[in-house]
Amino acid sequence: MRKSIKGILFAATPPIIINGAKAVSQSKWKKRNISEKEGEKDAEWYDASFEKSDQWRQHYSLSYYYFVWTVIADRITREGIDSILEIGCGPGQLACLIRDKGVKDYHGFDFSSKRIEQAKKVCPEFSFSQQDAFETDLFTTLDYRAVICTEFLEHIERDIDILNRIKSGTIFYGTVPNFPFTSHVRHFRSEDDVISRYEQCFRDVRVDSFPANDRGKKFYLIEGRIA
Repeated sequence: MRKSIKGILFAATPPIIINGAKAVSQSKWKKRNISEKEGEKDAEWYDASFEKSDQWRQHYSLSYYYFVWTVIADRITREGIDSILEIGCGPGQLACLIRDKGVKDYHGFDFSSKRIEQAKKVCPEFSFSQQDAFETDLFTTLDYRAVICTEFLEHIERDIDILNRIKSGTIFYGTVPNFPFTSHVRHFRSEDDVISRYEQCFRDVRVDSFPANDRGKKFYLIEGRIA
């Protein structure tokens, strides 16, 4: 299924999205470090970025991404998904939201030790580990029904390889942006652009777009079943 949300008008946008858009618009991360070359970064870079910003220690409801996370959490709840693997889980903010939605079986991993330490601290009910997505055996040894992968694929060169590691038939929820950033390898111009890159990895795929601010920045939410 190929479906997208077109022509979103802020006047008709739910308050939760407006609030998220304002947060993104006002955030520090919109001010890119132009002296640093864009491209894939190592774990040490993400450890350092965690230490530099308090945003990663905030409650999930204060995050720049809260408005799109709530959509993912609602879809998980609607599908009755009870076991989740999260790729690039970061400091556990989305995990806390998922926990509060009633999910019991979850494992998140990230290659940033600082972010995993934070995740374990704020969400002790869930399981987290420091892992490299290209080397971990979790894709084959863990029992999961869905994979979450938000703001991760655009940060790595071999994004298709990661999607191909996920068990066939798994429900996938992920996000990618339409804007550049220091640690982005790529960004996307449209929903069709996202589908063109990733449809090979899915039996079926849906892409919805959500405004990140009032100047054209967007997040694309990918939902589909892995081929």
